[in-house]
Amino acid sequence: MAGALVGCGTGCDGERAHKSQHPREPVVLGDGGVAEVGPTPTVPESTHGFLDAPPGTLDFLFQGLAAAEKGEPAGRVVAVVFGDSHTAGDAMTSRLRTTFQGRFGDGGRGTVAAGAPPAKHYYQRDVKYGRTGTWTASVAGKRGDDEPFGLAGVRVSGTKKGAQLWVETCGDCPNGKRTAQFEILYYAAPDHGLLRYRVDDGAWTELSTKTTTIEPPHPARQVVPVPDGAHKLTLEHGGGGAIDLFGVVLERLRPGVIVDALGVVGRRLGSLRSWDWSIIGEQLATRDPRLVILQYGTNEADDPQLVLEDMAKYYDETILRIRAAAPTASILILGPPDMGVREAGKACDRMKPPKPGVDAGVMPECEWRTPGILREIIAVEHAAAVRNKVAFFDTFAAMGGGDQMAGWVLAEPPVAFKDHVHLTKLGYERWADALSGAILEDYARWHRGTAH
Repeated sequence: MAGALVGCGTGCDGERAHKSQHPREPVVLGDGGVAEVGPTPTVPESTHGFLDAPPGTLDFLFQGLAAAEKGEPAGRVVAVVFGDSHTAGDAMTSRLRTTFQGRFGDGGRGTVAAGAPPAKHYYQRDVKYGRTGTWTASVAGKRGDDEPFGLAGVRVSGTKKGAQLWVETCGDCPNGKRTAQFEILYYAAPDHGLLRYRVDDGAWTELSTKTTTIEPPHPARQVVPVPDGAHKLTLEHGGGGAIDLFGVVLERLRPGVIVDALGVVGRRLGSLRSWDWSIIGEQLATRDPRLVILQYGTNEADDPQLVLEDMAKYYDETILRIRAAAPTASILILGPPDMGVREAGKACDRMKPPKPGVDAGVMPECEWRTPGILREIIAVEHAAAVRNKVAFFDTFAAMGGGDQMAGWVLAEPPVAFKDHVHLTKLGYERWADALSGAILEDYARWHRGTAH
């Protein structure tokens, strides 16, 4: 499944594709140390300088973290991360989950799709999931797939009685080992049927997703409390009509941090902005986050029809919608990391290698370089943050600036894959560490200021 994460380039469903390479493991020395061969990019010791968070922009987040640190009931801190494939693979967000839960408490795994949706490139960490029987998946932004998609960007549908989906805590994962509550996010409509669910090997409970004929279709949820611990929730099609599921939420009902990784491979900020916010907005309001992160920019750089003015407008509109749905959430625009392109493109792959003994070097047109548009996109994102009074983190600068990808690919162990777009697990962990380090530095300053 890790291979599936990197099975497409900056876009899927007709956009640029690439083959994945699994990251190589570091060499473990006899004394337990790790040997690294070749250049390996590092995150600066302090990344606070790459976080532009004017006073007040992260107060909602910091207030929640302070309450969690004290073990207060108000210390439920949900961070919702919307994004592209960098978020969809959950490697970066899993690392954020580990860091913040280790410091402020484990609030639960958060939002995932219902079971294992039959969709390409779906991969979530810190949770187990699966399916049996016939189910289909509609993915937000995929050609031919219709609304609604829900907060997680995917709707799992079934029409066959007896088909099952399941979601389970993960005892051998860094996070997600326990839950005290499941929430079933589903779509209620006049032509819908019966959903059955059970916890572990318990009795089945029936839930009708059918509404009256005059009642319009709408998102709904069913809360399933359980003793805090390891549990499995099984969902079964009970017949009588279609079943549409937006996802399952796992929470512990205690102070702590929850990180929802809601990335969709190949998507842009304009994609999120265009989806049905009568559904997304209601579900976001129910999540009641203290932080919403918008992680986009990589796919925009691969869009030949990109209009920067439109992109700026999309940030304004999306931030307005987030504030309407989640008025007590801080908002952070997370800039993209570096990426590499070659001026001569795939023609470089068809060139004959130099003859033995001839040092021909690499043609300038075949060198991996940062596309100029990426810097412009980052500037637009930063300006949108300033204009809308939200925080901005410059990932590109924090991880070393431009023309880094070639070195990241060749590093031992590798920090990026050969597509020169996606990072390895190590690379995503370093990105997460840069971001969390900057936020925690700013939190420490805020905490000292409010202590007086």
